[in-house]
Amino acid sequence: MTANDAFKKRLKRREDMFLRRLFGILAKMAKADGKVDAWEVHAAEGAFARFPRAAARRAFCKGVFNSSKDGRSSVCRLAEEFASSWARPDDCFAVYELLWDIACAKGVLNPAHKEILRTVCVSLKLPEPYFGIFYRKRRSTFREVAPEEASGTNGRQGRTAGGPKNARESSNRRRRPSPPPPRQKTPLEKAYELLKCRPSDGNDVVRRAYRAAAKTYHPDMLRAASASEAQIKKATEMMAKINSAWDLIKESRGL
Repeated sequence: MTANDAFKKRLKRREDMFLRRLFGILAKMAKADGKVDAWEVHAAEGAFARFPRAAARRAFCKGVFNSSKDGRSSVCRLAEEFASSWARPDDCFAVYELLWDIACAKGVLNPAHKEILRTVCVSLKLPEPYFGIFYRKRRSTFREVAPEEASGTNGRQGRTAGGPKNARESSNRRRRPSPPPPRQKTPLEKAYELLKCRPSDGNDVVRRAYRAAAKTYHPDMLRAASASEAQIKKATEMMAKINSAWDLIKESRGL
């Protein structure tokens, strides 16, 4: 095995461990209330938009998510390993946002999810006040469930041992909120996406990404390659977007 092959093998292993910890954490949060609903799966899939390496290996990540729901490792242990060995600080922040998305996916925040959000903040090596900041920021998006309401029979949330008082109450409790709309990306996030790089990348990496995009879409390059007028017009419009994205990124980084 050559040195290059050995390096690629180590890199592949590191990526595997990163994705295993990431989707293990999300799976444990989704299963915290005893079951995984479509709303929680929908929220967990937000990781594909946040982490390009996950989007590139969607089938692998879904397999990890499904196998981790009933795994032995706790969410806090997975979070500690993720933060200590495999992730950058901005990765940990993104995971914490996703955990809040999963916890509030059904429009309620139950005690099990709330406790995980409180403790995993420290496990991810984020400042403890982050829990309170997120709680206040998202307070209008969920109804907090009291412990006695969450501990209904058969593990079903909101049902007491005596059962519903009447048919109307039973019908209301069977209704579930629609899945939340996807989180709207900020202009800065869209700018990084357009240049095919990440906020965590260094300045040199982002510059190279901009130059590669400009080389691909610059109208002069296409004219030299005898492209059609329609292709040149489309490339000119794309180049304007690329320049705007680069200007926004430069301003955010103080370049």
